[in-house]
Amino acid sequence: IEVLVSIVILSIIAIVSTNFLQSSIDAKSQTALKLQNIKELNIASNIIRRDLRQLINVPIRDFFGNNLNGNFLADPSSSSLIFTSIVNSSNLTSKVRRIEYLYQDESIIRKQYYADNPYSYDENFKTILLKDVTEFELSYMNATKWYSVWPIDIATKNKIPELVKLTFTRQDLEYEWIVNPKIDYVYKK
Repeated sequence: IEVLVSIVILSIIAIVSTNFLQSSIDAKSQTALKLQNIKELNIASNIIRRDLRQLINVPIRDFFGNNLNGNFLADPSSSSLIFTSIVNSSNLTSKVRRIEYLYQDESIIRKQYYADNPYSYDENFKTILLKDVTEFELSYMNATKWYSVWPIDIATKNKIPELVKLTFTRQDLEYEWIVNPKIDYVYKK
């Protein structure tokens, strides 16, 4: 009887220890996933803020050299944002580059072209900033009102929005990033 009681007590201790160990392993993996998510969000946020704060208000040309309809272009139908920015480059060429942000296949994608007015759509390098993004939306502030397109009209063709807002959902959490480009908003020739 003493041996049976000892076996039952050891079994209970083993079951409790196994459950405790399993819950510790699960908590560690959940923590690692959350930390990875925070790291990805921080990196993406820093890249987007840097690009928008180093934005240059100059005319943008298409791939044939024709001037486009603004110095900062945002099209909600294609979920894209195009502008010119200064980037840190180890090349001896100009640091002025065209930047394009796209929302495609539930991902936020950043394209950096090798020139500010590239002649080829394929001459870029692409970085996927965030995956598994849903309900993505870009908004632009002019005066006191938010718009989903930029330029709004002929008067804002040579202007940069005062604020840029990115709203999206990732892993069932909603995010809203607002960036102030901090530049002279009107292009002067």
